[in-house]
Amino acid sequence: MAFFDTTGRDATLFQPIAALRGLLDTPFDTRARAIRARTAELRSMSDEELARLGIARRDILRHALLTAGR
Repeated sequence: MAFFDTTGRDATLFQPIAALRGLLDTPFDTRARAIRARTAELRSMSDEELARLGIARRDILRHALLTAGR
């Protein structure tokens, strides 16, 4: 399986591929993207914001994996 990083400085090369994402995605791709987005969102939060959600910083990935797609 190939992986194309479409977030780097050469991302313009992959724009046609990104446009086809909806057609080529599997449910696994969709879930992986949701996990990645939720993880990034939680990591950008302060410790106080995470505490309000009841999440310790060390548990961010576990939380993202268990709640993806909900």
